[in-house]
Amino acid sequence: MMKKILLSIAASFLAYQSFIFLVNLDQLRFDSIGGNIFLAWVLNMFVTGVFAFLSFAFPVERTFPDDYFKIHNPPRLKKMYSLLGVEIFRQFLLKTLWRGREQRKRYFDGTREGLENFIIQSKQAEWGHILPFFVLLIYTIGLLNLKIWFLGIMVLIFNILGNLYPVILQRYHRYRIGILKAKFKTKTS
Repeated sequence: MMKKILLSIAASFLAYQSFIFLVNLDQLRFDSIGGNIFLAWVLNMFVTGVFAFLSFAFPVERTFPDDYFKIHNPPRLKKMYSLLGVEIFRQFLLKTLWRGREQRKRYFDGTREGLENFIIQSKQAEWGHILPFFVLLIYTIGLLNLKIWFLGIMVLIFNILGNLYPVILQRYHRYRIGILKAKFKTKTS
């Protein structure tokens, strides 16, 4: 219970900071390229953090209908995965953030039963990235509308890398798990 309270407080804090960022945009802008890149990264972290903390604390994936999480067009998903280079992104994550075997085992322990846990984890992760993707897209449109070009483009780039790529990756995981589950079914039939 304490974990849920702390994560909810953290999500609220980041939501507030994101709002303050938006309200004070004219005062926060930097004239330097590096400053604007940093600002874009911070905004992405704040907005994504709101949804990430909520997905760590609650079964938020249940707020979406089951049909949303189904892979309706696998060939299109595979094409996007390949075309956008999501495999390179996945390899990067495995070599940096997810390099520890114990860390990866929390999501998938290598068993058939572990597949169900992995599916739930992938739905939570996708929920925690798809919503901030759209929120940050709105921020980007607002920045570009205000002719704050460089900052808007940097927010978009960080948003694509930090939210769109993980969404595609989670959907691809579930697609591959579906293939495995179908193979298990035919072997046991």
